[in-house]
Amino acid sequence: MVGSSEPLHGVHHDKEKMEFTGLTLDDRLIKPVVTYSQTHYKTDSAMEKVITRIQDKVVPNEAEVMRHLSSSFDLIIAIDTNTKPMGSERVSVTGIVHSILQELPEPGSYCADFPWHGASLFRNCPHAVDPEKYGWIAEIRRINHEPQNKLKRFAIITDHDLDSHISYNDKKLPILGEFYLPDNFVLMHGRGDGPNQSLLNYVVKQCDKESIEVLNLIERSGDYQHGDMKVTINQIPIPVL
Repeated sequence: MVGSSEPLHGVHHDKEKMEFTGLTLDDRLIKPVVTYSQTHYKTDSAMEKVITRIQDKVVPNEAEVMRHLSSSFDLIIAIDTNTKPMGSERVSVTGIVHSILQELPEPGSYCADFPWHGASLFRNCPHAVDPEKYGWIAEIRRINHEPQNKLKRFAIITDHDLDSHISYNDKKLPILGEFYLPDNFVLMHGRGDGPNQSLLNYVVKQCDKESIEVLNLIERSGDYQHGDMKVTINQIPIPVL
């Protein structure tokens, strides 16, 4: 998808940078206002279901998705949040999976490492605060709390609020309140119910699975144990923006 503020009679495709430059009617080169690549399918009712979307890049196939991810980001962070009522409490669990993608010597081959996965817990999210977005913010703050990470590039993979990703990435819209996406983060879309052949879908699916497993464990036992740490439901923190 290419959107331009001026009529175009052609585009220049830089395959190495994965970018389009538009050619105006008077032969000026301009950057399109919107460029994104996505995979999608049509439902039986002719609705379009987006599987993956990457903003600002021309990505024609899965191999190019892998090249973009491996060359552009130091860490890929998938995030998915589920919420479940438990008595008088509403418990939310954000499943998080970190992935590092590296290109192998054989052309077109890549290796994905998963150095960390875990869960972030909170409860009684205020009605004005979207639990999914709070999950993003909590992980972004945790990552950027380390000063050296502010010089690194991170991709956040999520299946939530796709229509606003462009505005979040362009800093035209805050994610919540006054919180804008930091410059070293980019939002991308992957579906937990999409095909596993896409890394973007696979990591979101693993987050969803981890989140549900932790919620079920808390519901059964009344607490969450991770290593030596044990947290009861009433000890789970309440979100603070």
